[in-house]
Amino acid sequence: MMNPRNDAATGFKYPTNGRLRIRGSVAKEELSNPTSLDAEGEPCIVVLKDGTTTDLTIGRCAGLESFLCGDDGVRSIEVAVYNYDRTTRPFSAKGDSGALIFDGKGRMVALLHSGKAKAGSTVTHVTYGTPMWRVQEWIDQVYPNADYAHEKW
Repeated sequence: MMNPRNDAATGFKYPTNGRLRIRGSVAKEELSNPTSLDAEGEPCIVVLKDGTTTDLTIGRCAGLESFLCGDDGVRSIEVAVYNYDRTTRPFSAKGDSGALIFDGKGRMVALLHSGKAKAGSTVTHVTYGTPMWRVQEWIDQVYPNADYAHEKW
């Protein structure tokens, strides 16, 4: 699943200790223009998350960022993650908010905050997250020496 195409290499390597180290984040530019392709040849980033409700799931980040503006004038930047395909379980459900969305290279993609079901359904169809590049901007304002790839304690 981490490599949906037979004709392209995957960036995912199963860690020998079974633990994927999270290091760095997917750049804003790559979120907008994914360099990998899904099984249909469409640009996407295959992502994972380990949520409180749904545990470890896999999905597809299409690289689309939504710019929303609420009635109060607050602008919000969102990343949309779709269920991997019709046969896998939903990427997220109520209770998964706050989970880290990451790619197979161990790079942070977004922080999950909500989901949306298709009309007439209760199953989440699309999951929304705040892109990590934006979260890191906020963190860096308060903690300018923040280390996102810390190796030792």
